[in-house]
Amino acid sequence: MRFKVGVARATAASTAVFGIGTGIGAFAGHDQFAGFPHAAWPGAAVLLLASAAVITRRRWAAWTMAGVLLAGSCWLLLNLVELALTGIVTDRHGDPAWLAFLERLGLTAAGALLVATTVRRRAGGLRPLPHAAPARIRRIAYAGCAAWLPYGGVHLLSAFGVPGLEPGGFRPSTSMAVALCVGLGLAVFLLLGLVHAWGMVFPRWTILLAGRRVPRFLPIVPVWLIAPTFVLYGLGAGVYVMLVVGGVLQWHDRTGLDALGYIGVAQPISFAGYGLALTACAVSYQLRTRPTPVTVPSTLEADSGEHPRPRAERQRTQAASSSRTRGITSVP
Repeated sequence: MRFKVGVARATAASTAVFGIGTGIGAFAGHDQFAGFPHAAWPGAAVLLLASAAVITRRRWAAWTMAGVLLAGSCWLLLNLVELALTGIVTDRHGDPAWLAFLERLGLTAAGALLVATTVRRRAGGLRPLPHAAPARIRRIAYAGCAAWLPYGGVHLLSAFGVPGLEPGGFRPSTSMAVALCVGLGLAVFLLLGLVHAWGMVFPRWTILLAGRRVPRFLPIVPVWLIAPTFVLYGLGAGVYVMLVVGGVLQWHDRTGLDALGYIGVAQPISFAGYGLALTACAVSYQLRTRPTPVTVPSTLEADSGEHPRPRAERQRTQAASSSRTRGITSVP
């Protein structure tokens, strides 16, 4: 309970400070927020409303504000990928965009804190035996793993020297290719762990942890931190790619497929496909691992399996027993 109260106070304070700072920046003439033009005042209003929702304990309002905040950080994943590959974060014109990157990080953190304050913990109970997800959920997980093939394949082919796959003739280095493989391996491992029995009990190769229960929060927390970002980025990037290819928008002052390369088409497919599969499998994992409430019997009769006697009969028995006890104690 103390931890819950502390998280709520930290959420209310941080979102309020973030909103006030954004409002001051908007008043000073900085109208961009998280990379979106004319979004500073709306962003400040949403952050202050999120703080008010936590203070007033309005769960429906907190959930709504959390969704808006996470939606505002939908381009964070693109910044992280760009930062890992090139060491810099840029906007669609090629200029450095560190402030927008930090604002998106702040929105993601604020959304995660809002979710932490609104989620209610269930009472303890019996954990179910380890078992795999239904066949249809496993197929969704396999499809989510396969969704990385376009994105990973284009990057690896470009790293091996195949030209024309990425914009501007960019070619990932060997270290970038290794980091990509490690990242995709972790993503696949997380998704498969949600649908197989070894996601509920540590497998044998974990040595010291083998056979122990996997804490529910261990896979659920990172999943719900990254799944909305994957989905929002994938769907948003798909719309953006169509607008760039159609000549409505520009990327680095260029339009058409040449401005994005094949990697621009592969990104929304892979990220949206994986994010949607991760969301579906996370919901299945939470339902499968939900503890079953246990009722503790209040009488020895319930423990022995006998049917409890009617209330009137129990009262008569207790009264007779107490009268006999008084009679015994009154004898000199």
